Order: sequence, then C-alpha cells, then structure tokens
Amino acid sequence: RGRVFESKLEKKSRKLLGPLAGKKMIFFIDDLNMPAREVFGAQPPIELLRQVIDSKGLYDLEKLSFKNVKDLVFVGCCAPPGGGRNPMTARLTRHFHMLWQPALSRDSMTTIFEAIFVGFIQTMYPSKDRFAAQIVEASVNVYFNVLTKLLPTPSKSHYTFNLRDLSKIFQGICRD
Repeated sequence: RGRVFESKLEKKSRKLLGPLAGKKMIFFIDDLNMPAREVFGAQPPIELLRQVIDSKGLYDLEKLSFKNVKDLVFVGCCAPPGGGRNPMTARLTRHFHMLWQPALSRDSMTTIFEAIFVGFIQTMYPSKDRFAAQIVEASVNVYFNVLTKLLPTPSKSHYTFNLRDLSKIFQGICRD
C-alpha cells in the first residue's frame, strides 16, 4: 500500500524518507473521501495517510520497521458525501485547514448564464433573443438532472459533472 507513497520520496537514510535535499514536497490528494469503506468502516488508504501525518512516518511491512518522513505538506480536496463519496473522519480532518465552497443555487446559475448568453444573442442574433432565457433554463435543468442521476461510485469514479461542464455548453454556443 505504501509503495506508491514511498516511490515519490528520496531515501535520506536507512529509515528516513523525504524530498530532495533542501526541498519540501507537497502531496496533493484529490477526492480524499472516495476510498471505499471496508466491512467495519475503515478506509485503508485514509488510515495510511493519517498514520503518516500523525506519526511522521509509516511501517514497512516487509522489513517490519518504521520509516520516518520529513519535509512533507499534505493538501487534499473532496466533494460532499454522497454518490460514492464517504464522510470524512475527524481523525483525519483535524490535520487539515478546512475551506468550504458552497455550490451555486439554480437561481444563481440561471442569472449568471442568462446574463452572458442574452448579451451574446442580442449581439449576434438579435431576432432570436427571446429564446435565450429558455435555452439557459433548459440547460440548467439538464445540468441538475445529470448531477442527481449520474452519480459517481467507487467503481465508476471516472467523471464527476461540475459547473465547468455547464459553462462549456455556453462557450460552445457562443463561438463565432
């Protein structure tokens, strides 16, 4: 389990791992809450990460010894629980500074995209501007349907729909 983690670090001494001399390394963990839970609720990748942060190292299961790590900073991100994502444990989150970006409401999305799209339609196709609000409303509705019906799971986590997908629809339409 820890082999991928260890492969990114340099061996500084027999029992010490870290980045190149004089450097610090940032480990970015995307979708931190995606690992599937075991029968008893544990998430082995999360527990390994927590052990490295808590104990400043990890156990080598082949040599049955502890390897220390230094000069590492961990940054993680995750989406709210649901659709294959699990709640984060306090044992792990206590090591991170938490930032929360609330999702835009349906009304906010409609207002933003309507302002952009209406401006484009009035400039390029003035006779069609009466359809702009309907196109935006339909696009936002499709987006929210996709969000609720095409949820990621641990076995199919290849894509998560987000606001960027909705904006690409309007970018495509607004091309000259």
